[in-house]
Amino acid sequence: MATDEQHSNLEVVSKEMSNGMTEDSVDSKLASPEDSPKGSISEADKTTTQIDTTRIEEHATRSDSPSTNATLNDDSRSSSNITPPPPVLAAGNISPEDYSTDPMLASALASPLHDHHPPNLDAIFSPTEPTLTRAPSVLKHQPLHGKDGITVDAADDVWQLYKRAGPKYPSSLEKLIMKYHQKHSNLPFPSPSSSSSSWQLAHDVGAGSGVYAPTLAKFFRHVHVSDPSAAGLRASREMLRGRRSSGGSPQDGNGGKDSPRPRGRFTFSVGKPEEADQCVTDGSVDMVCLTESAHFTTDPEAMVRSIATSLSPGGTLVMVTHRPLAQVIGNNQVREAVDRLFDAWGRKPWEVACGEEKRARQQFAMGLDFVPLPENLFKREETRRITINTRGKAHEVFRAPWDASEDDDDLKMSADEMMDLPTSRVDGKEKRVAYSDEDEAGKGWRHEVGWESFRTRIAMFDGPETIKRLEPNLMEIQDLIMRTSPNGVKVVIEWAVAVVLATRK
Repeated sequence: MATDEQHSNLEVVSKEMSNGMTEDSVDSKLASPEDSPKGSISEADKTTTQIDTTRIEEHATRSDSPSTNATLNDDSRSSSNITPPPPVLAAGNISPEDYSTDPMLASALASPLHDHHPPNLDAIFSPTEPTLTRAPSVLKHQPLHGKDGITVDAADDVWQLYKRAGPKYPSSLEKLIMKYHQKHSNLPFPSPSSSSSSWQLAHDVGAGSGVYAPTLAKFFRHVHVSDPSAAGLRASREMLRGRRSSGGSPQDGNGGKDSPRPRGRFTFSVGKPEEADQCVTDGSVDMVCLTESAHFTTDPEAMVRSIATSLSPGGTLVMVTHRPLAQVIGNNQVREAVDRLFDAWGRKPWEVACGEEKRARQQFAMGLDFVPLPENLFKREETRRITINTRGKAHEVFRAPWDASEDDDDLKMSADEMMDLPTSRVDGKEKRVAYSDEDEAGKGWRHEVGWESFRTRIAMFDGPETIKRLEPNLMEIQDLIMRTSPNGVKVVIEWAVAVVLATRK
């Protein structure tokens, strides 16, 4: 629990607002972001008290604003099961406008016992998504001219681009997470008219460019976004503001024109995952999410303790990570050619996904099994360690192929260094679940792609020299697809994924 001296500006704002001092109370701005790229958590910015609040509002009228049901089913049907929030909150004369401005106020004035009608997940989710979908468009480079005429990427750094460029999280993952929260986040004393689960406050930790925050905003009244890097936080803020103006996100691939506007408000703070409890009230958060970032922690135990401190009883911890490279399925000749391409490409995709620190790469190789879930903090019997498309070989799938050649280096380690290596923290009481595309919970991680998609992914993270060097491999893949693919144009790829779902005691 944070001391009085460590309280952030956000907590001060919360106290002022709860005392009726709401005028101009949330106006602190994030400091100018640093230009240095994100490497690992150990290189994170030291600033943890700078908060910025961005209001994301729906300006459309009720008649033209898409319902949550229509949003997730991609149709025009509206849901009569989703009730808008009450005009006056039970905590006093606090309007929904004030309520959603600040996560501290949200957690303090609208406790999990607040009589709030939650989203009807059965009405929201529909099993109509096709088994095989077209791969989403990747984020396009928008070069800007920096100092001395050097071109820099608009996504701030390669890591932000990596998170935003895909693969796009399918609705099956969204359903898996929210259904789990609905089932396991039972409140001790739910009111007769409310659900037994709470949907007040979510925290997107290590958010990078804020890819998952809009999804959380569809279900929770307020979303707090944090990242160790000020540059990453700036990318989150800009992405969410862009979504406000266009109605979509960069991953939608259609400019956002047909995408729903996010509901709810967002606040931002710079901070490490090990400090997740510093920007919110203890026991106030209903869901904490870490997408593609948990392996960067230098102290998994401290990270989990901090998250547990911030979670309310029955709150949900969510972690998601995917392999940086997809695998071709159903065509062995093309699969082998693509494997040769990636081998020739080298370490770049793995260094982008894992950073250059060996420990982060070692933790990534374990597919989230390195994350401890202490029995005194989480309900072991309700924990789910989930893998998708790993075929029982998660540790092999998430391990960088060239790491095997470095095993001899491990033999030269001291006893202390050997003891410090990440190990599996999975307890026998925790449930393991394996899904594939044949399972409803595993759908959406397969896509049809042409040979150009392999060139595009390489070009996103490397220069033209690399593309030129790999041109023979790319031409081989093009030729094989034309000769061996049923339609002569595309092949099917799938992504390997690891998910952790846990419930706070």
